[in-house]
Amino acid sequence: MQQSYERIGLKFLQQVKDEWTVKGIVEKSAVLGDEPFLIYARTGETYSYGETDNVANRICNSLIRMGLNKGDRVGIYLTNRPEYVLTLFTLAKGGLIEVPVNTNFKTAEITYMVNKAEISTLIVESTSEFNEIVSKVADGAPCLKNVIFLGEVPDSLQNRIKVYSLDEMMNSENASTPEVRVKDSDIFSIIFTSGTTGLPKGAISSNKSIVLAALSIGAVPINKASRNYTCLPLFHTNAQVYSAIGMRCLGASLVLSEKFSPKNFWKEIIEHQATFFNSIGGMMQILDSVYSEEDVPDHPAKAVFVGGTPAALWERFEQKFRVDVYEGYAMSEAPVLFMNNDPGQKQDKVGSFGKPIFADLGRHIKVVDDQGRDIRVGIGELLQKGGDFVTEGYWNAPEANQEAFDADGWFHSGDVVRVDEDGYFYFVDRNKFMIRVGGENVSAFEVEDVVNSHAAVAQSAAIPVSDPFKGEEIKVLVKLVDPGKGLDFKDIVLHCADRLAYFKVPRYLEVVDDFPKTATERIQKIQLKELERTRESHGWDRNKEYSDWRDRCR
Repeated sequence: MQQSYERIGLKFLQQVKDEWTVKGIVEKSAVLGDEPFLIYARTGETYSYGETDNVANRICNSLIRMGLNKGDRVGIYLTNRPEYVLTLFTLAKGGLIEVPVNTNFKTAEITYMVNKAEISTLIVESTSEFNEIVSKVADGAPCLKNVIFLGEVPDSLQNRIKVYSLDEMMNSENASTPEVRVKDSDIFSIIFTSGTTGLPKGAISSNKSIVLAALSIGAVPINKASRNYTCLPLFHTNAQVYSAIGMRCLGASLVLSEKFSPKNFWKEIIEHQATFFNSIGGMMQILDSVYSEEDVPDHPAKAVFVGGTPAALWERFEQKFRVDVYEGYAMSEAPVLFMNNDPGQKQDKVGSFGKPIFADLGRHIKVVDDQGRDIRVGIGELLQKGGDFVTEGYWNAPEANQEAFDADGWFHSGDVVRVDEDGYFYFVDRNKFMIRVGGENVSAFEVEDVVNSHAAVAQSAAIPVSDPFKGEEIKVLVKLVDPGKGLDFKDIVLHCADRLAYFKVPRYLEVVDDFPKTATERIQKIQLKELERTRESHGWDRNKEYSDWRDRCR
């Protein structure tokens, strides 16, 4: 039995039924008034449905007075805090396009994003680190005109940049609903995601695509009385769409944590009576390693929604932590979930991410072999199609669009999956050569580009190494300009840490004389990856040889 819109839709607020814009979801759900929508785990502050709608109106009207218009791109550079959700709803109300900024990114990465998406306005948390980065970004991004600060407004930006206070906007007098007409086909967000070659690409999502994705979390057995706990970053689809917007559709409550902490995890769930939580596989690995069965406290959580759970951990986690695991799958380019929860199946299939949700709304899925032939049962690449289910393309990236979509409009995910005789899908590997570190997609090309810029390096190759906690770690093999001089691996780590987010900094390093190559001089990374799988030691280990590396680069 497929999880249909007709079936799942029964769970959601009747006021939002068949509403396909995030603006409409936020405004129509405000009828719940003083009922709690958002609970901030660190302080216990609670924000009601009516209050969040009201504050979003105030901010949106302030942005309109600033001169922002529907379709303008606005970057959100905030950590997990209530103001992120408020600004997310603000942009939805104004038909403004959200571009979330990973808070681990460095100056060069953010500058690239701002220029690529032509971001005119950046909403930023006022900290010494963020303010310094924004000041440098402003120097390299002529399109950036406005910076809105949450907290103290610094006076260090150049004169051409206008600065504003988010705090003042949240308390402005005009709380009327902005008169901006937003259509379901209008772009809601541009999510930058790493690819196989080149720099990250901005995947475009329409309002309807995001609403469908938010509704798809309803495949988990939850309802209006549920409380969802998330400590995942709001700049990712999981927390932003499945938690924040999903709970809004449901009329339920969201418990938002600042970040993942094994020490505080169960404490916050218990204190705020969360009934289910969102996770990634690596987070579950850490919880499993930290807690013995005797150490697990009594808690109200009944379920966990997760992507990327190792099959060996699945049943052990359910037994130890007394929760049901619901495995899902999605990607930034196709955010509507697959889910391993079939009401017609007596027991979920461990290791599977299930079946596609909302197939009854024109969502098309197929698996093909290397020659593009359909596979009904077996292994191949996952393709998706359907105007409301797949990105319309990458922002300002025609070559990437040509590569991702075939002539018949099928989006090629680059993920190799297995489909069984019952139509259940299982993740096998990525044929796009990305490395997934703790839930973050890292482009091997991007890492190599930075390593190659080191004076001692002639050429490099970044490959994934399996890791029980993070899923994968990054290893870089290096060919030297002058082999006789050797290489200080610590220097490579610092070189990368100055230019890349911490999760992109390679853990393992090894010097090689040369690389296996194709006839066209391409490094045969698949061969390198296969060789690495047979090794017990992966070379110089940053975590063992340079454990305080992150302190050295602050």
